[in-house]
Amino acid sequence: MEELSCNWTPHLIVEVIKSIVWPVTVLLIGLKFRAAFFDSIGNFFSKNTVSELSASTSGLSAKFVAAKQSIGSKKSSGASSVSLPENMSLESITKRHEHDKTDFSEEMYKAIKTHLSALALSPEEEVELLAKEASLLHSAVRFFDINKVLFRSQFNLFCSMKNNSDYVSKDYIQSHFLEVKKSVEKAYVDWDWIKYMSYPVSDGLLSDEGNGYKLTTLGSSYVSFMSRNPQLVDELSQL
Repeated sequence: MEELSCNWTPHLIVEVIKSIVWPVTVLLIGLKFRAAFFDSIGNFFSKNTVSELSASTSGLSAKFVAAKQSIGSKKSSGASSVSLPENMSLESITKRHEHDKTDFSEEMYKAIKTHLSALALSPEEEVELLAKEASLLHSAVRFFDINKVLFRSQFNLFCSMKNNSDYVSKDYIQSHFLEVKKSVEKAYVDWDWIKYMSYPVSDGLLSDEGNGYKLTTLGSSYVSFMSRNPQLVDELSQL
């Protein structure tokens, strides 16, 4: 029988190392980050609830809704972007404009300047016109930020309040929350009516009136805005 032998020359050793170095490296990286990866996935699902699962030709798609609508969630980027502190100097405002501007914003700026020029307004009229436009824009941004967090059932509650002098008793809220919880119980595990109301109150949509809650100017204006844009209601989390 012919004896098989292998001559391990330096060249052969180098070639073997080159052929296995990347698979081994990938394996080691996978093992190193495997725990962190699954911890991250577990952490995500512990904080979120699947609100809708649908199948399509592109596969499964899932929409996730935060299971904790906490006080921290009110700190949205849009809310800070529309704030105009009274003590903000012209220099600070100018710096912010330079920092936040984009090519598209510059196009809009030029279009607005052209439009103002065509209107042939006095300086005072220009200021009044632009101030009103800015207030409408800032309000819309604020309302869209609320839409990112608010639940549909909370919006329905606001609508009921709108038809009741902007007021609702805490007893009614408790019964309202229990009814909502029955329909989507898994999404409200460990929730009570106080936690359910924490975001609307902390974000300034409602004010605590002792035995009940009242819609604030922001809350009442938000409901009016949504009534003029009913297509946005469907975008609210179905909880």
